[in-house]
Amino acid sequence: MKKITDGTAGTIIYIIIGILLAFGINQGLALALSTSMPVVAVESNSMVPTFSKGDILIIQGAPSPGDYEDFLEIGDVIVFTPPERPIPIVHRLIEKNPDGTFQTRGDANHGQQLPFEKSISPGEVEGKMIMIIPYVGWIKIGITEYLFPNPWIIIVLMVTISFIYYLAKNIRV
Repeated sequence: MKKITDGTAGTIIYIIIGILLAFGINQGLALALSTSMPVVAVESNSMVPTFSKGDILIIQGAPSPGDYEDFLEIGDVIVFTPPERPIPIVHRLIEKNPDGTFQTRGDANHGQQLPFEKSISPGEVEGKMIMIIPYVGWIKIGITEYLFPNPWIIIVLMVTISFIYYLAKNIRV
């Protein structure tokens, strides 16, 4: 008697369970850490030597929405999303402006500050970094920077995996 977890159907079930588990963990972290963005993959080297491209950061949101002025301190590494950029930025908080906005700069950007870093409103802030997990973010970067823009890589991988699966099933040793 064949079990449902055998063969191709089993593989598909395991993939679906993995995706649901990852989604559930992300949603649980979002709730526990008070932020919609609890896990961030670093996509540039602007914060070297603190962390590098490919690292994963765990982000803590403010205890109550809009309470970032008291929650954040100079020197914290924060995640914010400027309105003109769809990708979150991870930089160090260097100053609190009198109007309640913030200024940031990347650790590797010696003295150079980008225009969108000079007046970050509390509504743009996702939270502050509380933990670094090195290298794990390369999985996300590999998928978004190499696989999605290059569908041929996905096709070649699928054909190769199918061929190996076929050989493994049909060759008797």
